[in-house]
Amino acid sequence: MTTGLRHQNKQLVPSGGRPHIESDDLLIDILSRLPVKTLIQFRCVCKSWRALISDSHLVTMHLRRFNRRRRLLFSVAPFQSIDITALNDAVCSVSSTSLALPIPVETLKIVGSCNGLICLVKNSSLIIFWNPSTRVTRFLPMPNHSHLGIVMFYGFGYDPTIDDYKVVFGCKGERNGALATAVVMFQLKTGSWRIIDGLDYVNLNGQGCLINGSLHWVEMKWEAGVTIRPVLSARIMCFDLAEETFQELIPLSYLSREYISARIGIAENSLFVYIYNSSEITMWVMKESWTKVMQIPTEIPQLPVGYCYSFSTPICILENGEVLMNSNGKYLVLYSPNGGACVNVLETPVDLAPEPAMYVESLVSPFKENI
Repeated sequence: MTTGLRHQNKQLVPSGGRPHIESDDLLIDILSRLPVKTLIQFRCVCKSWRALISDSHLVTMHLRRFNRRRRLLFSVAPFQSIDITALNDAVCSVSSTSLALPIPVETLKIVGSCNGLICLVKNSSLIIFWNPSTRVTRFLPMPNHSHLGIVMFYGFGYDPTIDDYKVVFGCKGERNGALATAVVMFQLKTGSWRIIDGLDYVNLNGQGCLINGSLHWVEMKWEAGVTIRPVLSARIMCFDLAEETFQELIPLSYLSREYISARIGIAENSLFVYIYNSSEITMWVMKESWTKVMQIPTEIPQLPVGYCYSFSTPICILENGEVLMNSNGKYLVLYSPNGGACVNVLETPVDLAPEPAMYVESLVSPFKENI
């Protein structure tokens, strides 16, 4: 990591007609307001600019300025993304951007995203850390942990207490004849794998939702022995990346028995839960307490042929209160709670990822010297 750049008073631009800037703090402030694509081009100006743009202080300041401009990685075959922030404006559609990854994309799964880095896994044998904005990619082999059981849940996030990124894989296995959970954890800076076992069993599935340094899932229990299983109980469980422990965040006591499923997502740095039954999707947002924000009918008359709200999945709630949804694995649609209008913002010839990833454009590198 380049050090000592913040307080040196030296010329950081070449001579020959360019302005002479004595204070690199001023230059860092200016550069931190520019998009990643421009900064990548500026790295080619000279060695001192390349060092400055890789400096951790600039990387952090840039991340803080751009952390509200989010993009959505909605497809992995091939990789495509859209600018979610643009959907807050009064537009009817957005265009997608193709992204390049130097590896065949088949069988890739999105583990999660954090600070502009996206974590993927290939066939449970290769883990990939990728910054789609800078195109910097790091590949690492995964050890075989099949003896711990089946991987049921996973997530990726940042632990500020040690300034490192962590990947979590939760395995369902047995201990002394009873169900048990073991967590396989990877730390990016140290490049080390660890096993956390002896945990009580948690019935979690899929990608964890990262907020405030913890990964979150909905844990549900259904009545056994019937075809359509009524919900017995539900709660939000979180895994604290610093403490490396599970905690029950809050029980979802308002669930009635006829609800089919509940899932979790993010609405402007707040958790939201969406709950399915046969006629509607009910959404709750955690503010000071859980607040019901809308009910989306599963059948909307103005939708064209091909849309199926019975197979729609809320992705995120925008700043303007509209909900971006994955409809039938083929359409990205916006639902407005004001009047119930629904518009198609992107129809794609590729299948939408079942677990998309929101990310920000950043300079964060997956290599330890720049973390």
